[in-house]
Amino acid sequence: MLQAKGLLQGYEKIGCDALNVGGFDLAAGKDFLMSLAEGSSIPFISANLTDRDNNLLFPEFTIVENNGFKIGVTGVSDLIPDHIKDVKKRPYIEAAKNVIEEMKPQVDFVVLLANVHRKKNKELSQNFPDVDYIFVSRNTQRSRPETNQPEGGPYVYSSGNQGKYLTVVDIALNDPSQPIMDISAAKGKISSISRRLKKLQEKDPSKTIEEIYFDKPNVLKLVGDYREQLVKYESIMADAINTTKFHSVALSKSVGEDSELLAFVDETLATCSALRKKPIKSTKNLIKPKTGPIKKKFSIN
Repeated sequence: MLQAKGLLQGYEKIGCDALNVGGFDLAAGKDFLMSLAEGSSIPFISANLTDRDNNLLFPEFTIVENNGFKIGVTGVSDLIPDHIKDVKKRPYIEAAKNVIEEMKPQVDFVVLLANVHRKKNKELSQNFPDVDYIFVSRNTQRSRPETNQPEGGPYVYSSGNQGKYLTVVDIALNDPSQPIMDISAAKGKISSISRRLKKLQEKDPSKTIEEIYFDKPNVLKLVGDYREQLVKYESIMADAINTTKFHSVALSKSVGEDSELLAFVDETLATCSALRKKPIKSTKNLIKPKTGPIKKKFSIN
């Protein structure tokens, strides 16, 4: 519970506009999660999680204003821990569609946060054609820039698990009446092909590639294919009026640390560690724990 509170305080510190409630967030029970939501400056949202009487537990969506644009954010979850008996879920596809229909006239962009089983990720873009962006959790596979996305969206992204990567999406909007084109794959292909051509050229920078490999027709054919692809992808980039591009930032040591936030994290972890070392009193109704620290963790995603 202390870890969950610490994570939420960390999100508040760095800035967070919305938090979709997922299965892991309910690990310590509904009442604890509700108390976190009530005391947080971050909007907790869910379009389909309810109490036993089918009353929604959280607001269905929130609207974020950024650079003069309004971004509607809603979220769903299809995963509830087995030990949680006082939280129910409405069918998430129907619930999200109803919210999106209500929200769309009010905003410029629609974002769906989906905490669903990874086997259902492939169906998300088909089920929600009116959404601009879908960000999924509980998917161990991290999206990559070269991944082909549906033309015109919705664009579906995953940061993988364990919080090792930050998903960043940049939008360049020149004409709001025109569609947004994902140039992530094209940009990645251009970079990859350019590196391959440069590698071939490194054999003898004083000569052209044709001169270097004049006796290797297979290599020259490959070079020709590369150049055709470059023209194709460069044309895509040039013709795009409104663009969106995606990349992952590895949260490694190279990112650096914020001293104030690092001190807060260290203090929280030290407190958690001290709590785990305290002996647990056994009672008739309590199973005696194994020796060693308690390894169970709670997190807010």
